[in-house]
Amino acid sequence: MMTITLYAAFGILGLAIVLGLLRLARGPTVIDRILAFDLITTCAVGMIVLLCIQWKTALYLELILVFSLLGFCGTVAFVHYLSRTQDLELPDRPGGKSGHE
Repeated sequence: MMTITLYAAFGILGLAIVLGLLRLARGPTVIDRILAFDLITTCAVGMIVLLCIQWKTALYLELILVFSLLGFCGTVAFVHYLSRTQDLELPDRPGGKSGHE
C-alpha cells in the first residue's frame, strides 16, 4: 500500500513540475513565471522527501534544506527586482501633472 501511495505522489508531483515548466515557458507575465519557479522548486523538494521515505534514509535532508533555501532566495530576489523596476517606472499622476510642479 505504501509503494502505491509513493508512486501516486511521485506522479502527481511530476505532473505539477511539467505544468509549472509550461507556465514558466508561456508566461504571460513575469509574476506568472516567478510563481511557476516557486512551484517547481517546491515540487522538487517534495520529490526529494519522497525519495528519502522510499529509500528509508535521512542522507538527503541537507539537500532538502539547501534546495528549499535556494528556491526561497530566488523568489525573494525576483520579487525585490520587480519592486525596484516598478518604482523606477511609475507613471505620471492623472491629469498630466507629475507631482513635482
